[in-house]
Parts: sequence; C-alpha cells; structure tokens
Amino acid sequence: MEKSRITLQSYLEKYGWLKYGMIVKGTLIKELEIYGFVNSSKEMIDELKSNQFNLLGIVNKAPNQQVIRGFYMYQVVEWFDGENVKQTGLTTPIYIGLRNCREDIELNIADLHIPNLISNNLYCLIRSRRGTGVEITPQLVNKYKAAKIFADNNIIIKEGNAFLQVKKGDTLCIHALDHSVKSIGQELVAICRYVCKTTGHLRYALFDLSELTIEDCEVEGYNDLL
Repeated sequence: MEKSRITLQSYLEKYGWLKYGMIVKGTLIKELEIYGFVNSSKEMIDELKSNQFNLLGIVNKAPNQQVIRGFYMYQVVEWFDGENVKQTGLTTPIYIGLRNCREDIELNIADLHIPNLISNNLYCLIRSRRGTGVEITPQLVNKYKAAKIFADNNIIIKEGNAFLQVKKGDTLCIHALDHSVKSIGQELVAICRYVCKTTGHLRYALFDLSELTIEDCEVEGYNDLL
C-alpha cells in the first residue's frame, strides 16, 4: 500500500527542507527527479517603464527557449510592447536545496540574489565588481531612490553595508558549491528531470511546489544543507 502523499510546498512547511535528487510525482508525469530550485519575483510585473513590462526576475514555466547547464538556467522570454514582439534573455541561478530558517538573521545583500531587486540600480551596483568596497549610506540610498524598495524588502543599512533581515521560517536557497545561502525564497519553482517514454531522451520541466507530490515521511536531509 502506497504511503500518503503531500505537495512539496506542504513537505517544506512540515519538515523544513527540500533538496535535489528527491523523487516526486506530477499530474501528467508520474516520476520525476528534482534537479534543483529557482527563485523568482513575487510580482510578475515589478513596474512599468516606458510602456514596456519589466521582466527581470521572472521565471517562465513555458519559455520560447531554455537552456539548463550546471547550476544556471537561461531563458528567452517574449513579450508584446504594444507595437512589436520583443525578446529578453534571462539567466537565473539554480539552487540545490531549500531549508527554513530556524532563527532571525541578517545577510549582506552583496551575497544574495534578490529577484525583485534586479532592476534596482543601487542593488546592481552593490552586486557588481565595481561596487565592491562601496560604503552604503542613507545618502547613497536616497541618491539612487532606493529607500522605499529597500524598506519594502526588509533591507537595513548598517556599518556601511546593506543587510536583508531574514525572519524565522523564511526559506533559504542553498548554493551548490559551498552550501551557502544565496537567496531567500519569494516565488519558488522546482526544476525536475524525467525520461521521455517516446524518445528516451532526458527532459526538464518547471513546476510550482504545489504541483508536485512526495511521500509524507521525513528522511534525513536538513543537515545536508547546512
């Protein structure tokens, strides 16, 4: 008799972690292996600029083109600007696991991929090489008109750096190389791979965590993501 199943979202909430290699089921595809996770923006449209939608930070579950290699995903996204169909290439990190934070912490945003800040000029400066060593002050934040978006995203300025305030229960996205935290879950998507029965080829597909199920039993895994 098969054990009861719950969604990946419920598993994360109940047991506090998910990682690559777990075997899951979808509605149409009955066996998939989790390859990793991507983190996208909560808002499908962050802002409207010059009558063009800002698509940065968005993960498209059915892109025009998609390449998955190593721990990055590259997508070509199409949109209509009112006159023409345009394309944008987006590169998104792939994380090997997710775990829920067990206490309140602060993380330097210079080390974090924050999808809904990708179009913010100050955030881009902080993340860039030429931004290395830049002292972050309230005056600099005001110069880049970033005060509101920083406040909305729980970012504070302290000792010349900008820190994201992470709350207990927030989801931490774990990097493959050193298991460090590289993002905080906003709109999480699982990348899964499966063997196509008709061709025998390996295929990749993207799913919301609520679209996939897994056996409702805890196995050791949280400590693997520390």
